[in-house]
Amino acid sequence: MKLKTLMMSLAFGAFLSACGGPLPEEGVDSMADEIGSAEQGVCEGWESGGRRCTWKCSSGGMWIYATGQVSYGGCTAYANDFCKGTASSVCWSR
Repeated sequence: MKLKTLMMSLAFGAFLSACGGPLPEEGVDSMADEIGSAEQGVCEGWESGGRRCTWKCSSGGMWIYATGQVSYGGCTAYANDFCKGTASSVCWSR
């Protein structure tokens, strides 16, 4: 009975790992990971009304935003300070 449970667990784990990987994106621009680049759905930009400093510390990381006020021109420095290095992507969002 224990061997059957072990085998089912391994099979289920293999199934989950095979289905959980990210899909390759078509037409990805090599400039997309540079600081200041906007990603659709998150970054609107200052000109479009974005006033919340938003960043990712790594290209695969999640978006983080400042809870306090960040002045125009200070978002990159704020994000780099938070990431303890160079942020992967920084932009203004709503």
